[in-house]
Amino acid sequence: MRAMLLIVAALAVASPAAAQHPDLSGMWIVQDPGSGDWSKFFLDNVPKPQLQPAIVKENAEMLARENDGYVVNRATRTASCPFGNLPMMMASSPPLNIVVSRDEILMGAESGRGRFIYMDRPHADVKAPTYVPTGFGDSTGRWDRDTLVVDTIGFVARVCDSRRPVMLTPGWGRAKDTTHLVERYRLTSPDELSVTFTWEDPTVFVAPHTYSYTYKRVLGGTPIENNEEPTAAPQQKYITDQVEK
Repeated sequence: MRAMLLIVAALAVASPAAAQHPDLSGMWIVQDPGSGDWSKFFLDNVPKPQLQPAIVKENAEMLARENDGYVVNRATRTASCPFGNLPMMMASSPPLNIVVSRDEILMGAESGRGRFIYMDRPHADVKAPTYVPTGFGDSTGRWDRDTLVVDTIGFVARVCDSRRPVMLTPGWGRAKDTTHLVERYRLTSPDELSVTFTWEDPTVFVAPHTYSYTYKRVLGGTPIENNEEPTAAPQQKYITDQVEK
């Protein structure tokens, strides 16, 4: 997190070119319209997508396992385990810290996540052997008048650091190596940000899935750095993937 804050400080000196566009810099918190439950907000509080039959079947199998108490992802955790989860980060309750410069935009979250959006450049070659996929994909951005348009590809095929072995999108869709995301960021007032997400992947969705989130600016908000020393207490280890009901 300390390294991320140093990057934030470096990017905070915005260029004159960046200042010509709406100022998205600041801390923003997503607005839950009243679900009262994060899982419901994330998975069930958007227009339902049209999913491919194979995804519907996989969702039913996952839910059945979880209802039976199997709630731990048993995928092997290795040093190369992909990190990051873009759809979860954008829906999570910790504020987003957005820092805009001419060439790139950093979105950091107090949950220790962060993504970069590279402005006005082509995507990296996500098929190249040197490309390292993450749960944030490869994001490029451009301005369309008062709207920031972000295009993301190059997600990971599977994940191993969350409850489920797949990266879910709101509405029980998927983000994976064949998925394409377009986000549109627009200020609807000085302190309110609308972000529209459109997910496309013919292996997941019958038709593109679009929904929007509203974020409110945290006035006077500043990022928090965790300076606590690691605990010396042993961490709890799971010995089974079934919990008592």
